[in-house]
Amino acid sequence: MVTRPDIRDIKWITGWKGLPECYVKVKTPGVTSIINEMIPDPEMEEWVRKVGQAKVDEILTNAGYRGTAMHLFIENFITILSKTKDPSEALRITQTNTPPILLNEEKVPQYKIDEGRELFYKFYYSEFSNAYMGLIAAELGIFSPSLFYRGKADVFFQHRVYGPSVTDFKTSNGYIKKGTVKELKYKYQLGAYANALDEMYKDKGLLIKRSSILCVNTKTEGLQEVVCEGKELEEYKEKFKTLAKEWHIKNNQGYLVA
Repeated sequence: MVTRPDIRDIKWITGWKGLPECYVKVKTPGVTSIINEMIPDPEMEEWVRKVGQAKVDEILTNAGYRGTAMHLFIENFITILSKTKDPSEALRITQTNTPPILLNEEKVPQYKIDEGRELFYKFYYSEFSNAYMGLIAAELGIFSPSLFYRGKADVFFQHRVYGPSVTDFKTSNGYIKKGTVKELKYKYQLGAYANALDEMYKDKGLLIKRSSILCVNTKTEGLQEVVCEGKELEEYKEKFKTLAKEWHIKNNQGYLVA
């Protein structure tokens, strides 16, 4: 059966020589939205069943505040360090400039700013603090022009071995175990980000060969990097392409990926 655009998504605008033109607004999901909707998560479902959706939402909101704070501290530090090449100066500026932004613009509660700062310090004192000196962009909006999805890459940089690479930062309350749904979702996310960047920079011959998620653990000092590279990354690029197509079909937009 051929799917067709929803008539409610059709918009008329002023176009060439002032004449009316018809455009169809399409749903453009985020990477996480596709993954969460299309990949079953029995552990999450059991958690919601045990504590209730309201409690889960409260916990996730607080975790989100903490993650926002950590992200901004890390991204500000990396951005400043890539310019100054001076870790001490980058740390000083980051400590001074980040809290007011979090408090006033992001509306993050002070105690969550403090928690995010402590997680940032774990990053700062780790082996990863100078891994992104070849920064190309931070907080980069990404999209796939062929599969109609979008996202935001925390850091896009020149890896000293693999060349153009992408890394996302996350907080975690424990070690990400191999074979779990969480690890699987992370691998799909890594494939999605790499594929989008491949498409965006196709004319420049760029190909992402390494994509990673750096998890800062709230309970230990060690950081964990979930990595996709080489053949595994190519595998998850293809897997996410299939998942994105299935999402569009499920949401009555199969005509986009037919």
